[in-house]
Amino acid sequence: MYLKNYSQSSDFIVTKSYDTIYVDKIELTDYNVKTKKANQKKKYNIEEIISYYIANKKKYYERITNQIEKKELKDSDRYDYKRMENLYIEEYDNRIKYKFIQRLTIGKVKLFCEDLKQTYTGSGTPGTPNYTPASHNDDKNYYISIYDSKLEPINKESDINLFDFSQGLTLNKEVYEILKLYLYGNKDIDIKLDTLFSSKPIAKEKQIIDLINEYNLWVKSNK
Repeated sequence: MYLKNYSQSSDFIVTKSYDTIYVDKIELTDYNVKTKKANQKKKYNIEEIISYYIANKKKYYERITNQIEKKELKDSDRYDYKRMENLYIEEYDNRIKYKFIQRLTIGKVKLFCEDLKQTYTGSGTPGTPNYTPASHNDDKNYYISIYDSKLEPINKESDINLFDFSQGLTLNKEVYEILKLYLYGNKDIDIKLDTLFSSKPIAKEKQIIDLINEYNLWVKSNK
């Protein structure tokens, strides 16, 4: 199925045979996709499902092979308290074979957004000077690819002052240079990208998504 837009009114899953199945509810585990429709429940192996859509969130998720590199612990890591607190997340990412990541664009050039919720445990006793309450930090990773190519991460650390990932992706120098490579072959799109990059305030995520989708429509119409 080619998803024409992300505004369908019903949840659905897409199987590896490209059958679209509309359901009332979708629930995921590490290895299964569970669905419910008219009080009938069905469970699929995660390898049987290539994508799914959650209507009330208007979010479309695509299955990818877990490409996170396994990181070996070094002696210096014992002093990295933040990493040690969240080591279970790293171990989980190394263990699972597949994951589903939100896909933001439609067509050839795919932009993905991965939500990362990191929870930090509190310390001390409430009411005492050394008490630190538990908290969580919402962060995001972004990736880009062409069709089914390996996902390329957009490295937010290279130009961190120009990124505000709590609000979404922005068109800083790193993103601009990546899009120059991916959105090739269309002079009008190239000019629009240059204009967006030089505009103030800095272009936001929706403008980036709209530009990629415009390029993808051009690619589809010129096949």
